Amino acid sequence: MDDAHRARLALQRCRTRYAPDSRVAVFEMTPDSTAEGLVLRGRVSTPELECEARAAVERATGRRVTSDVSVLAETRSERTVTAPITPVRDDPDDDAEQVTQVLYGAAVAALDREGEWTRVLTPGGYLGWVEENTLTTPQTVEPNAVVTREVTLGEANRPVYAGTACRIEGEHDDANVDTNDATTVVFRTGERAVLPASAVHRFPEDPTGEAVVAVARRFLGTEYLWGGMTTEGIDCSGLAWVAYQANGISLPRDADQQRAMGETVSRDELLPGDLLFFPGHVAVSLGGDEYVHAYGGDDAVVVNSFDAESDDYLADLDETFELARRLV
Repeated sequence: MDDAHRARLALQRCRTRYAPDSRVAVFEMTPDSTAEGLVLRGRVSTPELECEARAAVERATGRRVTSDVSVLAETRSERTVTAPITPVRDDPDDDAEQVTQVLYGAAVAALDREGEWTRVLTPGGYLGWVEENTLTTPQTVEPNAVVTREVTLGEANRPVYAGTACRIEGEHDDANVDTNDATTVVFRTGERAVLPASAVHRFPEDPTGEAVVAVARRFLGTEYLWGGMTTEGIDCSGLAWVAYQANGISLPRDADQQRAMGETVSRDELLPGDLLFFPGHVAVSLGGDEYVHAYGGDDAVVVNSFDAESDDYLADLDETFELARRLV
């Protein structure tokens, strides 16, 4: 076995140990043999990953290892999103799979670029590619509220979707002060808008499961869409993400990541807002037997039940239920 092969195996072991999830970490390295030793080329998320990789290859080969690796954390820049919905894809290509979406004014970190595409870190901690022309430099705006239903901006009536973060201008004792049902907000893009006060919700200091459910219910009837995050289409983990984000709680993007949040609770003690997990799926409990979820089987956001006597009973989810987690 030559040193290049040993180095490749060492990098594979290192990736498996330190960066096993490509959704949240970049570990793209190959070894190149030279007369002086081995050179590592490629890209990684952090300097720590680069150090671990170099050390692993040195141990495996006994040779001097140098690095020509791009560390994305060192080229990171803060950006925000200018389109109402921006698809995030797993490769820099229009035909690549949509893995999630980001909403207008979302805080993203730009890491590297290929042609007209930029790799970003999304608010849900996801890595993926967006078109560069959907990004701009953010203004210094710290959101304290969220849009809770679809509204439009400007003369062009551009849509803004539920889950879009904003800041209510001015501080008031009453978090939802309005004048003639009008509230002025500002987005990270710097754009100001006057929206119906009923369409803007300040992040609660003490979020409740009932408030989480209220947001999730607004999506009833929404079409199921893999990677979707809006009333134009949403998937199961996107529904959970938006319902909690609207209440000031950030979740990871995917169901398998979300199941690490909160505390495990018994199925016999379910309360509104608890997250219910099944193989590859998540739902939001309404309390007791009922739950709301974006369900591929119905191709929509629907309410179903664990009660075998209910018209909304789903035997397959009843039988494959794995655990419930309480976050609030």
